[in-house]
Amino acid sequence: MAGHAHRGRSDPTRIESASVVAQRLTTRRWYISTAVSLGLVLGLLGGQSAAQESVQVATETGVVEGTRNRGVAVFKGIPYAAPPVGPLRWQPPQPASPWEGLREAHQVSPMAPQRFASGLGLAQSEDCLYLNIWTPAQDLDALPVMVWIHGGGFGTGSGAEPMYESTELAKQGVVVVTFNYRLNVLGFFTHPLLSQESPHAASGNYGLLDQIAVLEWVQRNIAGFGGDPDRVTIFGESAGGRAVSLLMASPLSRGLFHRAAAQSGALRGVSTRLEDRERRGRQLAEAVGCTDTPDPLVCLRATSYQALAAVPGFDSGPIVDGWVIPEDPRTVYAEGRQHDVPMMIGGNADEGTFSMLGRLAEVRTVRRYGDYVRDLLGSDADEALAMYPATKDTEGYMALSRFATDRGVARHAREQARWMDGTSSTTYVYHFSRDSPHHQWTGLGATHTAELPYLFGNLQFAARNGDLSTLELVDRRLSQAMMRYWTHFAATGDPNTDGLPVWPAFTDDTEDLLDLGAEIAAGHWPRPDGLDLLDRLFDDNQP
Repeated sequence: MAGHAHRGRSDPTRIESASVVAQRLTTRRWYISTAVSLGLVLGLLGGQSAAQESVQVATETGVVEGTRNRGVAVFKGIPYAAPPVGPLRWQPPQPASPWEGLREAHQVSPMAPQRFASGLGLAQSEDCLYLNIWTPAQDLDALPVMVWIHGGGFGTGSGAEPMYESTELAKQGVVVVTFNYRLNVLGFFTHPLLSQESPHAASGNYGLLDQIAVLEWVQRNIAGFGGDPDRVTIFGESAGGRAVSLLMASPLSRGLFHRAAAQSGALRGVSTRLEDRERRGRQLAEAVGCTDTPDPLVCLRATSYQALAAVPGFDSGPIVDGWVIPEDPRTVYAEGRQHDVPMMIGGNADEGTFSMLGRLAEVRTVRRYGDYVRDLLGSDADEALAMYPATKDTEGYMALSRFATDRGVARHAREQARWMDGTSSTTYVYHFSRDSPHHQWTGLGATHTAELPYLFGNLQFAARNGDLSTLELVDRRLSQAMMRYWTHFAATGDPNTDGLPVWPAFTDDTEDLLDLGAEIAAGHWPRPDGLDLLDRLFDDNQP
């Protein structure tokens, strides 16, 4: 296929291309070499006060050069698969081509084409399958590895977002990997002809296949960066957390990771079947004028992303395709057949302020809040309004936020934690409740994504307008604690470590969790009666 051997993934074996390079590298250990060039580096960096080291690592496809600064070596824009363009659009990721000589890994790659215009200042390209690495390793230290899966509803985002800059996290003694994967119509498009073309009779879920390809790349290459391929943690937020939850149920990812952390991303809306999405694929093909052409797939692969993305109503979520996700993952979890690895899962106290931003104007009064809930629940609305009351107009928006938080995030996280209690591995649940200085200003509280500045140690995003002087001591302490919890979990499968409050394991009997707020303490779900009610009022698979 266009010069690339097809990679069957019923058994996710290692990429076999670049065999000459790979064979040469397997005759000896991966290496790291450094070279300091003060004058050149200082000149290129505009007179920085400290020199940066040039760091070189051999991978299966060639040698990459990164830089070490502040004790952490950084490599950006390493290809983990071939560009998924032309005939490789809507194909499983194929092997990256080897290169001769030294490849500079100093700049991040373009991000995947987005549903909306990027506000990150990054270029967009279908040639987007690249990863970034932060490592504190000076030698082959076999450090825990943390692979971050970015969020964005499977339609936006990038592994190179400034929020995910991982220097501070890597300083805790882990190797951090971030990456791009295909999004929206390029990452999750299905069509009967694509399914016929596949040896697995499946299409869609290309974005998940990209994620699996990263994990395979990590298994083969991360030792050269000081990482331990036997201690890999996948962690992600929002769509990234949902991806973590799905990879726990995919046979193709078995053995590729050893711990998992899903942040604001429990299973929800994951039961769409291939034939249903194929129907939408046929409609999209017709909308762009490819249905009646001699070869509709050739036509579709030649159609611009902009034209494809302009067709309304495309659902970019993963599906049950019979291969990557062979069956409804909720059934897999309920029957205890997910990967039996330690898991962290949770969400934020005010998730709903993010999801309900567009509803602010229409719920400014108690009456409008009630109308919204009644439109949603019909005759069951009175129970919900009693559980999530608003007695005056100023309370309508926050009542709706609490309702949306429990409906969209908390109840799904609790259900998934309950399913995980049926495995032999331990599950740890968190509830992030810190109202950062930034969100004290915006009024959004501990909203969706609010935990990320703390987890990555990038507190400028928690400060009001980026002004670090607006931070409080509790913000710095919370960030240090979260980084230690997450990295100790990556190292051992247990987040508990000396000097921090005990994080109790979740069980069906106690449903203990850890509240991560101005104070860190063990606790329980807020509004458990509300979660019970919403479980009863909504179909289990509704978002």
